[in-house]
Amino acid sequence: MNLSVSIKEKILKGHPFVLDKIRGTGALKAGASENTGFSQDDQLYRSIDNAKSELEMAVLTFNELTDEKAIDYASYNLLAARARYSYLLQLAKEKKLSL
Repeated sequence: MNLSVSIKEKILKGHPFVLDKIRGTGALKAGASENTGFSQDDQLYRSIDNAKSELEMAVLTFNELTDEKAIDYASYNLLAARARYSYLLQLAKEKKLSL
């Protein structure tokens, strides 16, 4: 596995349909999530809910910190959470899902 995929896997928390899209295997096509018992749309909705929760937690953490180094970390964490949430919303928009 190359380094860029490894970093993306860590950022996207290992969601198989997202990782397969990154790799270009077409996981968002029908039937790609048979092993999980959930439809692809259900997985995407769950991922969006998780990403929204992580973003809200990142905002709360950032707002409560006063230590300069901790604020730096929290700001990077906040940016990453925002990017992940935006990306998942983009995937839902591409699939024309209602949120």
